[in-house]
Amino acid sequence: MATLPIKASAEFVEFLNAVRLKEEEIVEAIRATLESSDSGECYLRSLTAPIRLFPSAPHKARAAIFRLQALAMLMERNELRHWMQPGAAALTAPGQRAVIAAVARHPLSLVNGDIAFEKESFLQHILESAESPGNRAS
Repeated sequence: MATLPIKASAEFVEFLNAVRLKEEEIVEAIRATLESSDSGECYLRSLTAPIRLFPSAPHKARAAIFRLQALAMLMERNELRHWMQPGAAALTAPGQRAVIAAVARHPLSLVNGDIAFEKESFLQHILESAESPGNRAS
């Protein structure tokens, strides 16, 4: 197995993008992180919840951590507001499915030195996922 670069680099991003995560694994990583945080665990311990979730697959844990971090950066900048119902604090159900699909599949990039999702292409991925027949509300 290849060694991991120490700093954010194109090679490290390529390593992370080579790891395939299923949508269900992203949901579990989010759930584990939130449960850790809600249980009063140290903030840093809650950030490493994916490591406990994938104990025999450290490459998946790393990929999940960086994908969740990239999602959190977009949320912090309020970039997902269009996927929320007016006045709501959470994503709509179809919006949740589309965002999770994008988090699982969209490639990470180096954006201003950070490992992140490139905003415009990520939002386009969400839109395409939301419009797919399997994601429409009945």
